[in-house]
Amino acid sequence: MKICKHFGICGGCSYLDKPYEDQLEEKVKRVEDLFGVKVDEVYPSPKQYYYRNRMDFAVSEDLKIGLNVRGKWWEIVDLEECLLLSPEADEIRRIFREYMLRHGLRGWNRVERRGSIRFLSIIEGKFTDERMIFVTSFEDLGEKLERFSEELESMGIGVSSLILGINQGIREDARAEDLRVIKGSETIVEKIDSRIYHLHPNTFFQPNPYTLDKLIRCVVELLDVRGCEGILELFSGIGTFTLDLARIAAKVYAVEENETAVRIAEMNLKENGVKNVELINERAERVSVKYDYVVLDPPRSGLSYKLVKKLRKAKPRRIVYVSCNPETQLRDVRQLGYKIDRIVLIDQFPQTPLVESLVALKPK
Repeated sequence: MKICKHFGICGGCSYLDKPYEDQLEEKVKRVEDLFGVKVDEVYPSPKQYYYRNRMDFAVSEDLKIGLNVRGKWWEIVDLEECLLLSPEADEIRRIFREYMLRHGLRGWNRVERRGSIRFLSIIEGKFTDERMIFVTSFEDLGEKLERFSEELESMGIGVSSLILGINQGIREDARAEDLRVIKGSETIVEKIDSRIYHLHPNTFFQPNPYTLDKLIRCVVELLDVRGCEGILELFSGIGTFTLDLARIAAKVYAVEENETAVRIAEMNLKENGVKNVELINERAERVSVKYDYVVLDPPRSGLSYKLVKKLRKAKPRRIVYVSCNPETQLRDVRQLGYKIDRIVLIDQFPQTPLVESLVALKPK
C-alpha cells in the first residue's frame, strides 16, 4: 500500500489505507446489499495507482493547485503529490504554480467568485504517451501561456497539446465555451487494444484505460446479441462502446446530446473504419426507443422519468445499463420494471468507494 501525504485531508481518495482486496470486497458487498442479488463477476483494475487518464485540478486565488479539502468545496488542498494520475502530473502542477507566479496570472476565488484561471486539467493517453494540458479561464490570457509547454519539455515532460479554454460566464466544471489551441490540436489520441479514440477536453471518456477493454467487452457480452437489425445506444458520448456494438449489429443508432461529443464520435468512427452507425445529436428523451436491444450509459444522475416511461412502453427485449452510481442505477431499474439477469462490476476507481456497475435487464 502507498499512502499519499495528503491522505485524510484531500477529498480525492478515501481508501488508500485499505488493502486492495478489502476495497473490492466492500464494493461488492455494497452493490449486493443495494440490489439484493449476488454479483456475477467482479474485475479488478490491473493498476491501483496512476491509472486515471484525466484530472481537473482547481486553481485558487492564492495559487494552490489541487483538489477539494474533504467536505469543504471552498477550500483547496495544494497537492504536492497525487497517486491517481501520474508522477509527471505532480511536476506539471509545481511548474505551473511557479509559471503563474512569474507571469502574474491569477487564480480563482470560489467564495467571492472572482479571478481568472479556474482549472488546470491534465489528460493523458496512457497507451500512446500523448498528453494534453487544458487551462480554463474566465478571461483571455493572450500570449501568457505560450511558453509553458516549452518550459515543461525543457524539463523532460512531453506535451502534445496545450489549450486555453475561455468562459464568458461562471461555470464550475472544467469545460470551456471558446478553445484557443496554443500547441498541437484540440484532441489527443488514445489506443485501447485495436481501437483508436480521439480525446477532447470538452467531452467525457472513461477514466481508467486499463479496465476499458474489459468494460467494453462486458457490455457486448451482457447485451447477448446473436445478430440483430439494430441496437439503440443512449448517451453514446464519443463512441466508446459504439465501435464494438457496430460489430454485432447491422446498424447502431447512437444518441448523444453533446454536439462536440458527436463531432468527436464521427472522427472516431472514421478513424476505426466503422460505417454502420447513425449518430443522432439529440436528447435521449426525444428519440424513439422502440428497439429490442438498448445500451444505457447515463451521467451519475441517472435516467429522467420521461425516458424511463418511454422505455417501459417500448419494452426492449434486453437492456444493458452502465453506471458509476449504483444508487441511481437501482432507482432506475426499479422504475423500469425489468428483472435483473446479471450484474458485473468493474473497478475503474481504485482507492475510492466508486465502482462501475453493469446490469443486464430482461422483461419480467
